[in-house]
Amino acid sequence: MIGPDKTKRPRAAKAKTDTVTPPRLLALLEAAEDIFLAKGYHAATMDDVAKAAGMSKKTVYALIQSKAELFGALLTHHQSLMQFPVPEPDWTLQDILCANLLCLARFLLSASQIAILRLIMAEYTHSPDLGRVFLRNRVRKAKTKLESCLLGLALEQGCDAAEAKEMSAMLFGMALGEFHISALIGFRALPSKQALEARVRLAVDIFIAGCRAGACGATPPLPTCDATSPGDR
Repeated sequence: MIGPDKTKRPRAAKAKTDTVTPPRLLALLEAAEDIFLAKGYHAATMDDVAKAAGMSKKTVYALIQSKAELFGALLTHHQSLMQFPVPEPDWTLQDILCANLLCLARFLLSASQIAILRLIMAEYTHSPDLGRVFLRNRVRKAKTKLESCLLGLALEQGCDAAEAKEMSAMLFGMALGEFHISALIGFRALPSKQALEARVRLAVDIFIAGCRAGACGATPPLPTCDATSPGDR
């Protein structure tokens, strides 16, 4: 059993955006989000979006070339609001992973992100390209950040860098998988801040302890070190 956490708790970093969305494009994205969520991606038209934004179609097409591009721009805008904290010098690996997972959790469990993901799930049969747009514009940044954090741990075990990809998927599943799925299907209320932090900390502690035990020979090493890493999930 893991004892009480005695490491220094990560402090929240001050958020800042990498880029600023131009006001006219921001107004278009806000209108598009309202239309997509109200009508569904497949049924929504660029005419609907232009009307909701109070713009002419000529103006809309000067900003965005297609509905698919518009949806991708919407996801990119939301992703730009997710700012991972900058580690402080005295942070442990556990602190860094917990801080990044909590940042990711707040993003994925927010009402707007749950609504968009439900939209993608409902519309997938009509518009299969939505899944690809979603992976390209929203998931990859989060996955890459976790993989980067876990790269050192993978190398510590004698694994190659590709192992970090599988490790990040495992850790995400342990820490956030149940909460995320439950939120998507409306199975139960979102976890409290305290419950979320406790789950993330426990998952990280168990995960790192297991990885290091494997590296020391106490348990078999992770089986995918020499295997081909699976594709994006």
